[in-house]
Amino acid sequence: MSFRKVGIHWNSSKEQGLEAARRLIDLLRSRGVQIGINKSLSEKLGEGALYDPCSFSDCEMLIVLGGDGTILRALDFAIPGDLPILGINLGRLGFLSELEVDDMERGVSAVLDGAYAIDERMMMCVEGLDSNCMFALNEIVVNRSTPEVRILSLEYMANGTPVNRISGDGLIVASSTGSTAYSLSAGGPIVSPGLDCFVLTPICPHMLNVRPVVLSASDRITIRLTGDRNGAHAVLDGRKIISLEGDGAEITIRRSDRNARFIRLGERNYFALLRGKLSEWTH
Repeated sequence: MSFRKVGIHWNSSKEQGLEAARRLIDLLRSRGVQIGINKSLSEKLGEGALYDPCSFSDCEMLIVLGGDGTILRALDFAIPGDLPILGINLGRLGFLSELEVDDMERGVSAVLDGAYAIDERMMMCVEGLDSNCMFALNEIVVNRSTPEVRILSLEYMANGTPVNRISGDGLIVASSTGSTAYSLSAGGPIVSPGLDCFVLTPICPHMLNVRPVVLSASDRITIRLTGDRNGAHAVLDGRKIISLEGDGAEITIRRSDRNARFIRLGERNYFALLRGKLSEWTH
């Protein structure tokens, strides 16, 4: 597929990426590609005519300059338009990114020449809410809604069948993509991103018999508060919050009908990537 118009989503907190954005715009223009850029980049560059107020609605690909958090935010634009994302890493880990800044011109040129593949990743949504905006790629976390140090009691079920009850800091429901994010820090397993599944990881459980559980992506995961004290909430990819108040408040999480789509250049050695990224993080 050739791309006639490409969107650029830049993280305005990554000042070091401004020059990369300029280089990217120059490259796309030299290839005759139309460009849409997000508002913060437009204001920084003074390129008001390039800013697409329709949230990249007529673009065919979205290039994201930033880290994994920027890519997660950019999904708000990519999912409604079913846009594939090409991530250029300006952060530290960059699990979701395909390119580093130093390799940007070569990689983007290869994509424009058609030398790429699409990597589709499962997403999660909450039943009863609009799945075009209330979705998560990495995880949905149920935890305390106040900073008070107290025990949160939950029970969780798969298709109406009880899995376990826990008391602790909360519960992470992650996808395989999110298994290397918050879930990993909480002691959850690393899951190959090609698997479609849910990873249920308790957060600091005050119990001896609680362990992470991996369930099928076809399951419906219901999480219910028990013995509520001052409320809880569900946090979707660290960005969107659903309030859960009162004993018995619950949400049901299922696989979304939409997938996140990422542009990849050649084969990825996932475990080599994992070793490299996590080793970088320790220094």
